[in-house]
Amino acid sequence: MTLSWPSAPGVPARWLAHARRLAAQPEDAGALPSVAQSGLAALCGGQQPSPPATLLAVIEILSAPRPALSAALAAAWCAAAAMGELAATRARRERPAAAANLAEALDPASGRPAFLTRAEGRSWRVQGEGRWIGSETGAPLLVFAHHTEADAISAFLLPVDAPGIESDRTGPASGTARVDLSVGPGHLLGAAGQARDAMLRSDALRRLAAAAQANGVTLAAYAQAAGALPLDDAAPSLGAQELAVCASAFAAARALLHEAATAAHAGQNIRLPSAMALLSAGESAERMLAAAMKFAGASPLADPAALQALLRARHIHQATAGTQEAQTVLLAGGIRPSLSPTASRTSSAMPHAPNPRTAELPDRVAEILDAAADAFTQQTYDATTLDQIGDALGVTKGSIYHHYRSKAHLFTAVYQRALEMNIATVEPIARQPGARAIDRLYRMAYAHAMQVMKHLSYQRVAVQGLESHLMGRINEEQRARLDEVISLRDHYEELFVSVLTQAIEAGELPRQNPRLAAKPLFGAINWTTMWYQPRPGETAADRERLAAHLATFVLSGLTQAYQPAAGTQADAPADAAHRH
Repeated sequence: MTLSWPSAPGVPARWLAHARRLAAQPEDAGALPSVAQSGLAALCGGQQPSPPATLLAVIEILSAPRPALSAALAAAWCAAAAMGELAATRARRERPAAAANLAEALDPASGRPAFLTRAEGRSWRVQGEGRWIGSETGAPLLVFAHHTEADAISAFLLPVDAPGIESDRTGPASGTARVDLSVGPGHLLGAAGQARDAMLRSDALRRLAAAAQANGVTLAAYAQAAGALPLDDAAPSLGAQELAVCASAFAAARALLHEAATAAHAGQNIRLPSAMALLSAGESAERMLAAAMKFAGASPLADPAALQALLRARHIHQATAGTQEAQTVLLAGGIRPSLSPTASRTSSAMPHAPNPRTAELPDRVAEILDAAADAFTQQTYDATTLDQIGDALGVTKGSIYHHYRSKAHLFTAVYQRALEMNIATVEPIARQPGARAIDRLYRMAYAHAMQVMKHLSYQRVAVQGLESHLMGRINEEQRARLDEVISLRDHYEELFVSVLTQAIEAGELPRQNPRLAAKPLFGAINWTTMWYQPRPGETAADRERLAAHLATFVLSGLTQAYQPAAGTQADAPADAAHRH
C-alpha cells in the first residue's frame, strides 16, 4: 500500500528541510531539548512569527523521532503567542521575554483554576499548583491566574528561581510547579484582569500542537504497520484493508487540523475546532498504533525498539495534549440543542426562545445549581459566598470555579435554569394546536404555579430579578451573558402575552391590553414564592388543588366580571400608563 501525505500548502521548504535534518539526529534521552539551540526559535519569536501551519508541520515531523523537542517547541510557540498578544495590550509597548515555560491554567484532574491571584496593595499574591510544559533552562514561568475577588484573569511572568516557587521536572519537556509568592507590577504581563482571551488562545494553540504531535506518531506507526504486512499479489490482505480504514481516519484528522490552522492564522476563534482536531488526531493515533502493534507482532521483520519509541513519544506528548476528557467536555459544551416546539397554525405567530438549553444537566452542574439556588434564597446575594455553596456540597470552591467563573456567573446560571425549566413546561402548552386560547392560558397559569411549588428555590431566585443584584458589578462579557438571560425572561412573558392576545381576538376574553394583563397574572402566581412553604404530609394532590385555585383566580380576574362603579376609577387609565 503506497500513500503520500503532503504537508499543508504554503509551508516554506527551508523549515521542512531543517525539521527533517533535526529528525535524523537521535534524541539524547538524558539531555534537555532546547528550541534556541535547535535553530527553531525564529519560528515562534520576532516581529512576525511564522504562520500556525508552518509550526504544526515542523512539530509533526519532529514528534516521533524527537518527541521532547517537539513538546518544547509546542510550549515555546504557545507561550510566545500569549506573551506577544498581552504585551501589545499595554499602553507602553513592552518587549516580551525571549522564551518562557507555560503553566496550565486549569487542573486537568478537577478542572478548577490551577493558580489564583489577589491584590495586595501594589503587589499581587499568586498561589497554586499546576503542570507546565517547556524545557528552556532558567526561562520564566508564564502563569494565568484567576482573580479570587472578580471574574477576571491576569497573566504573570514568574522567575523560576524566586523564593516561593518550587518546580519539579517530570519529563524531558514538562514538570509541576508550586507557587506562593508576592510579585510587583513588573511581573504582570499585559493589563491586570485582561488575560482571558490570551489564555483561551494559548490553550487552543496548544491543542493544535498536540494534534500535530499525534499526527506525526500516526505517520510513523503507519510506516511500521505497512512494512509488516505480508505481500499478497492476488488481493489485498485483511490487514491491508484494516490499515486502509485507519489511513482514511488519519486523512480526515489531518484535514481538520489544516482547517483549524487556517482559521487560527485568520484570527478566528478556534476553541472548538482545536478540540475537534485534537480528539480526531488522538483517536487516529491510537488506532494506527494498535494496528502497528498487531501487525508487527506477527512479523519477524518488525522492529520492537521502533514501536517502543513510538509509545514513548505518545507518552511525552500527553504533557502537551492534556486529558482527552477535558477536550471532550469542551467540545460537548458547544453542543446545545434547542427546544423543538410542536409546529402548528397557532404557533406560527408565537415567539421562539433564544436557544434555551435542554432540561438535562450533568449531575455535578445540577448539584451546584441546586445548592446555589438554596443558598441565594436562604440569605441575601451579597451575603452568599462560593465557599458556603461548596461547603453545602462537600466540595472546594475550586470545583465550582471549574463550571462558573464568579458568584455573578453562578447567580445568572440559577436564574437561567429557572427560566429554562419554565419554558420547557409552558411553551408546549402555549403552542398546542386545536385548543382554545383561554383553555391554553388556564393550563399555562396552572403549569407555572406548579413550577413555583416544584422548584421553589429556583423560582425565588427568579422573582428577585437580575438587574437589582448585578448591574454595576459586571464586566462587558458578563453583561452580554446577562442580556441573553434577560431575553429568555422576555420570551417567557411573550408566551403569555401572545396567548392572551389570541384569547382577546377570539372573543374569549374582554377587550384589554394583553401586555398589561400579563403583569397581575404573573404577580398573583409569583407571590406564591413569598408565602408558600411545603407542609408536613403535603401531597401532590394538595399542590395540584392549590395550582388550580391560583389559575382559576387569575383567569377570573382576566374575565373582568367585576366592574367598579362610576367615579371609583383612577383618573389615568392603567393600560394607558403601562402601554409600551
